[in-house]
Amino acid sequence: MAMRDPYEVLGVPRNATEAEIKKAYRRLARKHHPDVNPGDASAQKKFQEIAAAWEVLKEPARRDRFDRTGEAGEAPPGAPGWAQAGRGPAGSTGFHWTGDFRDVFSDLFSGGGGGSPFEGDDDAAAELTIPFRDAVLGGTVSFRARVPRRCGRCAGTGRSGRSACAVCHGTGSVSENEKRTVRIPAGVDSGSKIRVPGKGRTEQGDLYLSIQVEGHPYFRRDGDDIAAEVPVTVPEAYLGAEIEVPTIHGGVRAKIPAGTASGQRFRLKGKGVINARTASAGDHYYRITVLTPDVRTEGGRALVKEIAKLYAIDPRAGLPRGL
Repeated sequence: MAMRDPYEVLGVPRNATEAEIKKAYRRLARKHHPDVNPGDASAQKKFQEIAAAWEVLKEPARRDRFDRTGEAGEAPPGAPGWAQAGRGPAGSTGFHWTGDFRDVFSDLFSGGGGGSPFEGDDDAAAELTIPFRDAVLGGTVSFRARVPRRCGRCAGTGRSGRSACAVCHGTGSVSENEKRTVRIPAGVDSGSKIRVPGKGRTEQGDLYLSIQVEGHPYFRRDGDDIAAEVPVTVPEAYLGAEIEVPTIHGGVRAKIPAGTASGQRFRLKGKGVINARTASAGDHYYRITVLTPDVRTEGGRALVKEIAKLYAIDPRAGLPRGL
């Protein structure tokens, strides 16, 4: 893609300080990152522009070269970032991404190492644990979170004259326990991020929620796939049957073939989790467990003795005797 003026992309003047450029980059990159805007192609395109601008302006040598010539120069070999892909129109430069979006977001969300992740920033972060159902199907969740707010007494400086601020005790922030309601998009998983606009340390900042998903007593999730076990009777396994298989989208009628053994696994295509970014659905895998009858009767024993005659070989014949 053709690269726009990096100063224009980040919304900073050409004489902006390194701290001002970094603050603008972090605010915009978090806002437009694909992980907090799943399925939004325009947000991903905007994020690419922001990351490209940052790659140019964060290094003094590349920034100086751009200021003098309008050219961005080359990134260090093998480094994640934006590599030059050819000249664009009107003297602009084309770039393509060579790293991982999640690596970038991890750095943004954690603060990039050292110090508070929101030092000199308007954004805030919190963790949110949500039910399994809301994670896979979507929903609305109300929660309380302790959100750091920029101290109003000292304007976030931590100082009051020559002394530490008496309200925030020199930290520049005060924590407020707030109730929030947020919409959970279908398909999120533990580690996903959700942006709540305008609820950061200031009204200009955003709140970024790091999602943790509770487990489910029956369904197990593996990426976009769902796994579960389905018990069947001995006659159903031996003769074959049509059974109802529970899925996250409701019951589905499925046939199991005659002679199904305990432990066999079957797939229901497209009955898994719908991916929030690609809109494609995973699959549902169910493993058969053959159950013996709970009731013991003389007639049952006679039937089982007849069944025993149907085994052509000893099922344990190939097992080793020991080490």
